[in-house]
Amino acid sequence: MKNVLICASALGTMLVSAQKKDTIKSNDIEEVVVNGRYYQKYKLNEVSGSLRVQTPILELPQNVQSVSSQVLADQITLNMSEGIVRNVSGARKVEHWDNVYSNVFMRGAGIATFMNGMNVSSTWGPINPDASIIDRIEFVKGPAGFMGSMGDPAGFYNVVTKKPTGKFANSVRFTTGSYNLFRGEADLDGVLVKDGILDYRINLMGSSNNSWVENDKTSKIIVAPSITFRPTKTTTFTAQYNYQYLKFNQPGAYLMSNDGYASLNVHTNFNDPNFKKTEVKDQSLFLSLDQELSKDWVWSTQYAYMDLNYDGGSWWGTFDPANKNVLNRTLSNWQAKGKNHIFQTYVRGKLNTGNIVHKIIAGFDYGDRKYIADFSSFAGGPFPIDIYNVNYGVDPTKLPSSDFYTLNTSAPFYNDQGVKYTSYYAQEQIEMFDNKLRLTLAGRYTSGKTYSAYPNLSPGTPIVPDTAGEFTPRVGISYSINKDFSAYGIYDKTFVPQSGTGIHQTLITDPFRGQNIEFGLKKDWFGGRWNTTFAVYEIRRQNILVSGNANENNGVAFQVATGEQRARGFETDIKGEIIKGLNIIINYAYTDAKTVKDTDPAKIGIQSPGNAKNVQNTWVNYRFEHGLMKGFGISAGYQYQGGRQSWYGVSATKDQSLPDYFDTNFGVSYVAKKFDVNFMLNNVLNRKLYSGYRGDGGEYAWIYNAPRNWRVSIGYKF
Repeated sequence: MKNVLICASALGTMLVSAQKKDTIKSNDIEEVVVNGRYYQKYKLNEVSGSLRVQTPILELPQNVQSVSSQVLADQITLNMSEGIVRNVSGARKVEHWDNVYSNVFMRGAGIATFMNGMNVSSTWGPINPDASIIDRIEFVKGPAGFMGSMGDPAGFYNVVTKKPTGKFANSVRFTTGSYNLFRGEADLDGVLVKDGILDYRINLMGSSNNSWVENDKTSKIIVAPSITFRPTKTTTFTAQYNYQYLKFNQPGAYLMSNDGYASLNVHTNFNDPNFKKTEVKDQSLFLSLDQELSKDWVWSTQYAYMDLNYDGGSWWGTFDPANKNVLNRTLSNWQAKGKNHIFQTYVRGKLNTGNIVHKIIAGFDYGDRKYIADFSSFAGGPFPIDIYNVNYGVDPTKLPSSDFYTLNTSAPFYNDQGVKYTSYYAQEQIEMFDNKLRLTLAGRYTSGKTYSAYPNLSPGTPIVPDTAGEFTPRVGISYSINKDFSAYGIYDKTFVPQSGTGIHQTLITDPFRGQNIEFGLKKDWFGGRWNTTFAVYEIRRQNILVSGNANENNGVAFQVATGEQRARGFETDIKGEIIKGLNIIINYAYTDAKTVKDTDPAKIGIQSPGNAKNVQNTWVNYRFEHGLMKGFGISAGYQYQGGRQSWYGVSATKDQSLPDYFDTNFGVSYVAKKFDVNFMLNNVLNRKLYSGYRGDGGEYAWIYNAPRNWRVSIGYKF
């Protein structure tokens, strides 16, 4: 915590110093926002259209934090796994297979992934969203009945991809850095037919990089064309196609030891160069149609298709009972396919009754997400290594043949899982007293099913999905204390189908249920150049399946749906241009997430998996706009996480607490009219940063973050 105070003091000194040099009158703010050459757009006033609501963020009874593509560029962030969460209070990435997907936690649980307003969450997916196709990322905290109700009440993040802007705006970018990072991007945005009839955009990216660990290389290619067609002034059709190809040596560079976390060199790798590499092909198609029905009403329809294919393998290890330094690695197949079909249609608009304005949303959602995989273990091996003296080069003749790496639906560890739902919803926001008071009343009925099974382990036994149908209400209120200061409150609910075997072999069908009660304040400062958000909340996760007392069931184990977890905390975010040229992001979250009901008294009070009680982030960027230093910029920031808990689960038999986490960054940059260059030094203090867990056998497992490293990004607009 001492380091946090030192950095906060230093950054505060920078802020005060910059303020003395540069001040601005509030009535000039809007002009700076629109026309300032070096203005960085950190603060966004509206949510994207994909979130459906027609309310400015300031007036919305929900804590929504948006991260713009400008922030990603300033931080030289390349994908979702690289610290995007630092820009949002309480959000944090929890390690696992970081080369593949992002495991983001917030408010005491993992959150769902949305893309362009559609839930695209899947097992080990979707692939990490890449910055080259991201326009913004919206973190929606707590349940949001206007988007969905089947999921955890912690919330979700929504990746909004780049689309045609209707202007000629082309750019190229080259990034290089530590570990042989080479990355090229092109963003081609233009007009095919004038007057907004037909616009296009093409985003291209190719990258290759090694890692701070040995025998680890990742290559990636992205092709993402999109068009917007307006056959009439009231009709807009947009089509987007994203193709991503990813090849890597291993999904996550886990290390293991019996001697404690971080007891091995940061460059150590247990993956052998002769082990199979993994290739991932991800294709997605997004289609949207907006039809203006009248001046105040629009009918929108969206469809998404996603096709995900994995061709690879993975290793895992257990320690030799006779030698605690010898890890016996075993190999597994990893052939998987995922297919998503998602459909939405809704109307939104407004009408007046006297002096009262009614903003209405009503629609229908459908989703069908499937995932199949073959996780079969290789019968050969194991492949032992001394963790303190790793020798590479496993004999290729002892490794699986190419025939092993196929998706065999008859294999014992063939896995079949999916989610399917239909949902109807309606929401009305009632604006009264010249929009000083806003009351939101909404309801959603969702009928859904989920399933996950290894059918070949129990031949002849059909896969029985968990099913449930629930009505979830939503009530919100927002009051404008003045034009740039509002208070809000919200109550919303979610659910997830589940099943279990109860006493006397009865079937438990009560779904998991979640609810959120939240109150907050939002304030825009100096004409909207920067804003603050403060929220206090309580989330309850109820009907969690826990073990019953076997003595009450003739010694036979059974379950009861009486477990409960509670997440209670507060969050604050400060974001925007404090003074001319000085942009900041400062946030803090306190999250007390723990088990409050369980049949096992020993589990009461255990912190929820993946949680961190204290998360504080700061990012400061100052750009000189006058004199000899005109165009030059300086950046600095840090991330602090305290009271961390691993993701391993409340049933773990070993302590899952992790030490505090403190990362630092420093950068310098230069921006001209068409040219920019940005240098960033990450992990400035060169600390051993990691996250992990402790297994029930007492072993420690963890993944290191990169040691001190640098990046340079050069861009040109034409």
